[in-house]
Amino acid sequence: MLARRSNLNHPIGSVIDLPRLIPAFSSKGFPFTESSTNGRISEVNRALEIAGPSITDSILLSAYDIHHGYLTDPIKHLGNKELAFVDSGGYELSQDFESTEPKTMSYTPDTSYDRNAHIDVLKNLPTSCPIVISNFDDQNRGTEIREQILDAKRLFNNFGHFLHDFIIKPTRKADYVNPAEIEGYIENMRGFHIVGVTEKELGNTMLKRLICIAKLRNALDRHSMSTPIHVWGGLDPVLTPLYFIAGAELFDGLSWLRYGYLNDTAISRDSYNTIDQGVKAPWRRAEAMRLSKNVIYLETLTIRMRRFVDEGTCDFSVFEKSADTIGKAYHTLRTEIPDA
Repeated sequence: MLARRSNLNHPIGSVIDLPRLIPAFSSKGFPFTESSTNGRISEVNRALEIAGPSITDSILLSAYDIHHGYLTDPIKHLGNKELAFVDSGGYELSQDFESTEPKTMSYTPDTSYDRNAHIDVLKNLPTSCPIVISNFDDQNRGTEIREQILDAKRLFNNFGHFLHDFIIKPTRKADYVNPAEIEGYIENMRGFHIVGVTEKELGNTMLKRLICIAKLRNALDRHSMSTPIHVWGGLDPVLTPLYFIAGAELFDGLSWLRYGYLNDTAISRDSYNTIDQGVKAPWRRAEAMRLSKNVIYLETLTIRMRRFVDEGTCDFSVFEKSADTIGKAYHTLRTEIPDA
């Protein structure tokens, strides 16, 4: 069984138990409002102000948004968390959206944010918080794995007080991450605390994505490396458990902002708010309730995933309404990866 529970020892002394489902906040895909004091403020800032204080498990903020001031006082939301991720801003710099994005829209990133801006953000993060940082992956697509590793190490060597999440990008040899190609360099990745892959760069079908994660997990295991795998953008009530049974342990995403979690699926915000609060409920109250209940659901799903490993019997009933879907996916994966 590739699903597992690991621990991460943070340099500040805390022990982080996995798996983790990480609510992410990003300005990408959300409109802006004007503030007389802060300039452009992302609509997602309101969600951060509503839900941020109540999230005590894990959270993810973008260095891109911190740099541009699209969130008001974002650093205050890092302090009461067991684990806080500050990503590289690569998602905001790219034209691609997460698979959970419900519509296609025109998007133009502010390219004044660059590698130096990323470093400036990292330098100003509090060293007393259990923070995870990632490499600046925006310019790594198409470069060799060896160069990606060296580039990440140059950055991480300056920030030893944080955990390091190495995001692997596809090389010029492939459109997607290739575990066989990565394995030749795995020993050079031994110093990284986490190995990350973006969901869309795992493959063009769900099965290929699961196979990619499983092969990467097996490759790490063959080298006696317990380094957890992080699927960036892989937060979804149905898909997250699938990535988990394939061997990943960390999952972040924006679906919890864009949808309502109901009966182990994600439905539109309007539908969820109507079912949950009725047609007369004020929009702001309904939104606050939706965000709060989505966070609670993620905590519940995390417990289910941990139970699945603890019981050690491949009893998919812990996933309740998704049990049949996850069980079928697991057995399909086993046909491709017998030791999954």
